[in-house]
Order: sequence, then C-alpha cells, then structure tokens
Amino acid sequence: MTPNTEVVEMLRRVEDLIDALEVRGITSSKFYDLCSEIDACLKSLPAEKTLQAMDGGDTKSRLSSLINRLKKLEIFAGAQAGITTNLTDYIANTDK
Repeated sequence: MTPNTEVVEMLRRVEDLIDALEVRGITSSKFYDLCSEIDACLKSLPAEKTLQAMDGGDTKSRLSSLINRLKKLEIFAGAQAGITTNLTDYIANTDK
C-alpha cells in the first residue's frame, strides 16, 4: 500500500464516520463511540505520509473538507451539551 493510498483510505473511513455522526437522533453513547473512532483514526495517520499525500490537490481538498465538517460537528455537539445542561438545571430547580 502506497503512502497516498493509506492516507486516502483513512480519510475515506473518517468521512464515513462523520456521515454517521451527522445523522440526527443518534444516542449520546453512539455519538461518543463514533467520535472516539474518528479520534483513533486521525491519531493513526502518520504525519509524514499525510503531508506527502497532500501534494495532490484532491487529498488536500478532501482533508480541508473533513476539517470543516468536524468543526460543524463540534459546534453542534457543544450546542447539544448546552441544551442538555440547561434542561438538567431547569428540571433540578423546578421551584425557580
């Protein structure tokens, strides 16, 4: 497997995981499991091979797209956590 092929396959896996995360209505434990798998995939990407693969415009564009999608998911997850926290506070303090 060439370095580029390895990176492209890993990026494809991350894309699939992000697709699964973008499905609304998944449980928080499933969301956590998918995020953990993405984290493991990204940590396993060797930096040198990734940089070599980015010489091709398609891989660089793909990586940029993944980063943007991850940023959106981070914002969504933060908003969801905030909603949950606010609801929990409201339920715990019903006399307010």
